[in-house]
Amino acid sequence: MNKSWTRMVLAAVGLALAAGFSWANNLSITNVRVRGRDASTAIVRFDISWENSWRYASEGDPLYFHDAAWVFFKVLPDGQTAWQHVMLEGTGTNPPGFAVGSGTPIEIVVPPDRVGMLVRRAGDGAGVTSVQNVEAVWNFASNGLAKSDMVKLQAFGVEMVYVAEGPFMVGDGASTGIAGHFEAGTSGAPFAITNQAYAITLGGGAEEWRLGNHNGSGMYQSVEDFNYVTSQTLPAAFPKGYAAFYCMKYEITEGQWVDFFNTLTDNQKTTRDFTSSAGGGKNSDGVVSRNTVAWTHGDATTARPDRACSYLSWADLCAFADWAGLRPMTELEFEKACRGPLTPVAGEYAWGSATIMTATRVISGVEDGTETITSDTSAGGCNYGGTAHTGGDGGVGPLRAGIFATNGAIRASAGASYWGIMELSGNLLERTVSVGNATSRQFDGQHGDGKLTATGDANVSNWPNWSGLRGGSFSSYHITNTRVSDRLLAAYSHPRDASIGGRAVRTAP
Repeated sequence: MNKSWTRMVLAAVGLALAAGFSWANNLSITNVRVRGRDASTAIVRFDISWENSWRYASEGDPLYFHDAAWVFFKVLPDGQTAWQHVMLEGTGTNPPGFAVGSGTPIEIVVPPDRVGMLVRRAGDGAGVTSVQNVEAVWNFASNGLAKSDMVKLQAFGVEMVYVAEGPFMVGDGASTGIAGHFEAGTSGAPFAITNQAYAITLGGGAEEWRLGNHNGSGMYQSVEDFNYVTSQTLPAAFPKGYAAFYCMKYEITEGQWVDFFNTLTDNQKTTRDFTSSAGGGKNSDGVVSRNTVAWTHGDATTARPDRACSYLSWADLCAFADWAGLRPMTELEFEKACRGPLTPVAGEYAWGSATIMTATRVISGVEDGTETITSDTSAGGCNYGGTAHTGGDGGVGPLRAGIFATNGAIRASAGASYWGIMELSGNLLERTVSVGNATSRQFDGQHGDGKLTATGDANVSNWPNWSGLRGGSFSSYHITNTRVSDRLLAAYSHPRDASIGGRAVRTAP
């Protein structure tokens, strides 16, 4: 089963004596407990495991291929109603006071902002990662707490995949059928990203990029279309995909969304409630386009926690990313996450070929996280075409995250990217930071700090209020929309919709 979120249920306990339980399907964090360390810090101890993890060196980089778990914590002081983000103490690889536990050899990496930590294999290998008694150091004084205070603590984990530093190509050189794709000048050929720290000229005819309506009308790219005589500039600080980053292995699931939502205050929940009609929401607590999330008051629920979560607005995605200590993905990073450093294949999908399965999908089993697709996926596993599923819950809508990645599946049948990231083509549209908007181009990749505004919005000052859409969805009738380089909606900031979800990333420390 593939699920990338963990949660735990705790009774109120003191910092010096904590116990709890955290569960998920694929990624599991259990036996969470807290003990005092000194007047300002405490040790958080837990067990962690997930299936199908990997680490392999390549290209002279010992980290080139690997996955990881992004682990972070939230705390609710006794008598309060607002969950707070936990700040860790120490930075770097295996910081002082942290412990890698026993079991699969791992590394703990705490980034400079200390909002969470990456847990990854310490050496080459593949299979189950299972570790007991991992320890992290929590600076509880940063939460205004004392050692004797009573708290509830929640641990969360997100499965991530490493996208290594290095050059890559955007655009695939297809002569027909790809709308608005990147090209070098007006050549029609892909454009190479060879560095992070340089500004890039967009449009202007002769220099570097043209993002226009090459083989497409550009009708949705209404804000800017770089077939201008006057060029635009993409600043050096914009995350271009050259630098290494971690990407969520799966699209945000309904279970992840509900766990996030249930840590919010009532005011924040009202803003983030997509079960209302606000901003194109589903306007129902029933099942709409296979979305099962329901909320009226108290905690939200979902009947299908492993299913990719739809109806996410750009503000919803940003709030989730900020709360988790992650950030939005740019559309250049999207293409790097799909094809890696490989030479583009004309008309390719995220699995690296221009072939795709038929739009008929047969679901086997109850949709409880164990269901599979029995249709032939050898040409490329993908949920697209606007057709109803047969079996399971039926209907038209998103599938379980990672459903095509069965045992023995190869890259195409799993629908996996070069790095092993799932559903970058189809299932739900990916919200990305577009280069086709002046405000979005000022994005410099700052991470979320784990905190939201009182009304439930991201509080990171330079995050844009405009997104684009990449990768196609279950409702993509034209299969070209699910191709890696298709930019038909790349500068189209659509409100909440049944076909839109997303995922977050984090720049590698």
